[in-house]
Amino acid sequence: MTADKTTVTMTPTDTGGTTTFTFTNKAGSREATINSATLTWTDPTTKAATTQTVNVAAFTLPAGLTCAAVAANPSASCNFNDAGTTYGDRTLTRTITNSELFGKVLAANPSVTGLPVTVQFNNANALPFTFTSVAASEGGGVVTAPPKPAIIVNNSSYQTNPSTPISNTLSVTVSAGAAAGVGLKQLILEVTDAKGIVDTTTYSSTQETVTFNIDTTKYPDGALKLRAIAIDALDRRGDREHHHGECRKPGQPQHPPYESCEWRRGDRDYTYRGSIPAEQHPFTFVDGKTTIEVVDSGDRIITVQQADIVKVNDGLWEARSQIDLNSPQYINGTYTLRAKANVQLSGATSASTVMTASTFVNKSRVDEAPALNILMPAYYGGSNTLRPVLTRKSAVVVQASDSNNVRQINLRFVCNPAEVLPGQNCNTNVYSYNIPVNKAGIQYRLFNTGVLMDGEPYLPDGYYTMRATATDDTNFSSFREMKVEVNRAKNGIAGLGYNRATTFELAASKLTPAGAQWQIDGETVNETRIIELFYNSNADGIAREIPSAIGIDTSRAGGSAITSGRVVFPAAGTYATSFVVQDMTTGVVEFYDGANIIATPKP
Repeated sequence: MTADKTTVTMTPTDTGGTTTFTFTNKAGSREATINSATLTWTDPTTKAATTQTVNVAAFTLPAGLTCAAVAANPSASCNFNDAGTTYGDRTLTRTITNSELFGKVLAANPSVTGLPVTVQFNNANALPFTFTSVAASEGGGVVTAPPKPAIIVNNSSYQTNPSTPISNTLSVTVSAGAAAGVGLKQLILEVTDAKGIVDTTTYSSTQETVTFNIDTTKYPDGALKLRAIAIDALDRRGDREHHHGECRKPGQPQHPPYESCEWRRGDRDYTYRGSIPAEQHPFTFVDGKTTIEVVDSGDRIITVQQADIVKVNDGLWEARSQIDLNSPQYINGTYTLRAKANVQLSGATSASTVMTASTFVNKSRVDEAPALNILMPAYYGGSNTLRPVLTRKSAVVVQASDSNNVRQINLRFVCNPAEVLPGQNCNTNVYSYNIPVNKAGIQYRLFNTGVLMDGEPYLPDGYYTMRATATDDTNFSSFREMKVEVNRAKNGIAGLGYNRATTFELAASKLTPAGAQWQIDGETVNETRIIELFYNSNADGIAREIPSAIGIDTSRAGGSAITSGRVVFPAAGTYATSFVVQDMTTGVVEFYDGANIIATPKP
């Protein structure tokens, strides 16, 4: 990957300016989808390494093959088996606006000169840039205001009557109030007890809005002073005080019988005793639920869940939910977690929505771990949630990729006693099958489970969780799980017979036979999902577990023939094409193995 410039200069109002990138896929490389860029720099103030992921308009860089179609369309794909197709570098250029690519760098560094920033698209090489931003003028121009933090006490007893003593958890929401477009460096809640001791170590965040739950039992009786301190990315500082009378209930043992608490408003110099009429906002949750959203760095919603709101104690409510960060939609990167709830304030005519947000970095699959996908079987049914069915004729196809060697891929079937079929004997043993790989890059492997399930250990019919795990040479692993049904009695896909090979000759070919076509007898009745497995002999010969290449048809209509088409052999050797087919009505998966065809030079 190369770029037409190495320096970028932007201002907060700059939406123009572009950089042209040239992407080259070397001869023989597989096609690649470019859909994101990772920008890395060192924070000028904290010296901490900072990484941001930016989503860009996706495009496909064709495989390292060239053919006649490329002359008219640089994005055209070439079929390896077509005459005239040869290995060759493939190059595409893309022009990307600086605001799209460097917008997050500008937001975090609104005034910086010569900041080194590296840009890496997917797995391409990283490019160095020198980034300069020009802050808005502070003399006669627009002046960026310092943060104006705010403090809200959430306890219902306080909202109903602020003079009510609090003797357990004090729930406080703090907002930084930073100026628009200015990042936040730190938000601190400073708690000072009645003896003047300041606690600043416990309550700190880098989020714009955060809720702290304060255990008041660790402080002595008396008024608590709450002070919010916000420091933005320009090192501007803002603070706000809020005093709370934290008193034990009258007559409590070991404590004097406080009759009132001392209060002071943060924006005045007066001292009050008793209640403060301001900020009294009793409320109720409208539907008793909170909506939880996970948003990626491109502001796209990835997951939406709802959870029940449960009151833990006075002033503290909880809503619990689980998110599987190993799911395919979660790549490594930065996400925002948003929680929303509808509340009805006392005296209000309509409901209001309150929201809090927090960012997190997903490293559930660390950068060094292999990427892994189960390509076959697939979920099916109207909501794509039904268990695929494995029989004595089934096979499982997985894809793993890593810049280091993928050492092995392991397939396991685990029985959960809570999810079994009637009469199923849920053996707690793990049924495990392993294929050594010891190669880097993208690797496809086939597990012939139809043969394996009748061996030792014997895999009984029933419900299982099928787990695939890929491990590389650095001992990092990633896994995928799928719920499946093992049912030997359901074998057979309607309309299909055997996979037969037919050879043909070509006068211009130096080989005999010149090629072959593999086709399954009959036609499909239902919709099917098909993986075509191509085999080409090499120094290791042909192994059904290791296809040379694959093709995937995610949805083939009923009434279709399944065929490889005419495959012209490029060199002497052994060739085969097999198919793994799933009936998307019954869920049954079957492996249609193709015969080996040996091509030799003509006499």
